[in-house]
Amino acid sequence: MSNFWGNIGEKLNIFFLWCLDNHPGKFFGLLIGFFLALAFILLGFWQTLLLAALSGGGYYLGKCWDDGAWPTGLSEVIHRIPFWGKHKT
Repeated sequence: MSNFWGNIGEKLNIFFLWCLDNHPGKFFGLLIGFFLALAFILLGFWQTLLLAALSGGGYYLGKCWDDGAWPTGLSEVIHRIPFWGKHKT
C-alpha cells in the first residue's frame, strides 16, 4: 500500500516539474488564484486584502534591505516617530 502512495507522489512530482518547465505562467497563476480564493473563503475580503497589502509591503522592504538601499522617504517617516533611536539614560 505504501508503494502505491509512493508512486502517486513520484508521478505528481514529475507532473509538477513538467508544468513548471512547459507552462510556468499558467502554473503560478493557478496557484495564486487557488490560494487567493482559499483566503477569501477562510478570511473574508478585507482581511485578505490587508494580508496581501502587508505581504507586498514586507516583500518590498525585504528587497530594499537585500539591495542595501532603504526606500525614499522611509528614514524621514521613521525619524518623525517620537523617541525613535533615542535611548533613555
